[in-house]
Amino acid sequence: KLIKPDGKIIIEVQYLLNTIRDLTFDNIYHEHTNYWSLNNLKIFLEKINLKIFKAEKIETHGGSIRIYVSKDENISIDSSVKNMLEEEEKFGLKNISTYFEFGKKIEKLKSEVTKNLSNLKKKYPKILGYGAPAKATTALNFFNINKEIECIIEDNSLKHGKYIPGVNIPIVSKESLNGENPAILVLAWNFFEEIKKKNSDLAHKFISIKDLEN
Repeated sequence: KLIKPDGKIIIEVQYLLNTIRDLTFDNIYHEHTNYWSLNNLKIFLEKINLKIFKAEKIETHGGSIRIYVSKDENISIDSSVKNMLEEEEKFGLKNISTYFEFGKKIEKLKSEVTKNLSNLKKKYPKILGYGAPAKATTALNFFNINKEIECIIEDNSLKHGKYIPGVNIPIVSKESLNGENPAILVLAWNFFEEIKKKNSDLAHKFISIKDLEN
């Protein structure tokens, strides 16, 4: 109703295939109430007489898709739509077994992270976290990480003096570190390179939490 007959809609959403394939389960939390594939976006939009005529992958949130939508029933459909739908079919997004297997891999991931963090703690007795997004709450609670990290540095001053729910790790400003030089575990892994570059004087070692999964 909002767009003109020849108008277009562009939508970006986190991509379900990336979530399943790359095990980015920490993107699953209360604010993300839907997890989209191109196939179920297509079904949804066709019910309200809209067509997806182009689709592309982008890097946001560890893997998202951008779709282009039109009211025009006769619009030319780009080959990217067919290609992505075929990729989803081949990957098994329509098969329930894919999701059961995802759950098993996440459980295995937990033991790997626990082991690798324990080894990291032996090498770097003082470990701080960096970044307190919602994904950090999901990951830290699932991995049961609390005593291993003393506190979490956060750029957003509104979070200072607060705690990560469930694990009660304090959130602080980087100015409160008093010249300490710890190892830093970056919880906002999708901004790892940016955080490392901007805070090179803050720590002698930066580790992405994703690196603990290997």
